[in-house]
Amino acid sequence: MEHMRALKTIIQKPVIWLLFMILIISSCSQPIEIPPAVEEPSITTEPTQTLTPEEPTAIPQPAAALVNGEVISLSWFEREVERYVFAQAAMENVDIDENAAREIVLNDLIDQFLLAQAAREAGLVISDEDVRERLDALAEEVDLEAWMTAWGYTVEELQESLRLQMLVAYQRDEIAESVPDIVEQVELRQVFAFTEAGANRALLNLYSGADFDALAYEFSPDTGGYLGWVPRGYLLFPAVEEAAFNQPVGTYTEIIESEIGFHIVLVINREERALTADARLTLARQALTAWLEDQRAASTIEVLVD
Repeated sequence: MEHMRALKTIIQKPVIWLLFMILIISSCSQPIEIPPAVEEPSITTEPTQTLTPEEPTAIPQPAAALVNGEVISLSWFEREVERYVFAQAAMENVDIDENAAREIVLNDLIDQFLLAQAAREAGLVISDEDVRERLDALAEEVDLEAWMTAWGYTVEELQESLRLQMLVAYQRDEIAESVPDIVEQVELRQVFAFTEAGANRALLNLYSGADFDALAYEFSPDTGGYLGWVPRGYLLFPAVEEAAFNQPVGTYTEIIESEIGFHIVLVINREERALTADARLTLARQALTAWLEDQRAASTIEVLVD
């Protein structure tokens, strides 16, 4: 497969554990009983009543971090770290660094809170009934009670986790929708060489009148170096992409060095056209990353754990 068609990747997030496990568990499912929401009785107090030292007071909840004043509880964070480590072990990843795991989980929780806060600011409200309906649907697919036991979830914890994920999913979809359907794209073919000597030989052949397509097949017999139509932000190496978008149609670039080798890129065509599903997914991921970077820069985030 051509190296240049590789998509940019992002760190796998621990928030996928729930959906991942639900998809891979194949045991029979039984709906679990979700306790209905109960309204707290109203309490009438005298207007002049003051709080005495003997009266109970709210105990501040230990926090792992504060995101725009919203608490990521320490207990939740610690349990999520345990689940992350458990998930890595289940995937036979025996080389697990605890400090790295804690950093990954905390950063992911911060990102989730930023996304959820934006969804609430946009007016999205996830009711208890919405959460119960989602849990009932999940319970039809798996033995949810057994799964909760295995992963250390109480019903209340799972409800709140789902509520958060529903908010997060909404905001992620909103960000993905910001990617336009039609953008400027270039159609490319490349001669790719692993060594500088090979690239120099290829360029000399091109200067001597060699056919670009034939030379590309010589270096990449399987694909002929064809990269297809690509939008800005799709190619793995920015230097290659920048050169391609600045090159006139029908001409090829000089040798461009990247981390994997040496490229000579021919611009076959250029036009505004619809994104492929693959390219759209890549640009949506980039939009999400950029959005989170902007939100982090504009937010007040206080980390309270090591």
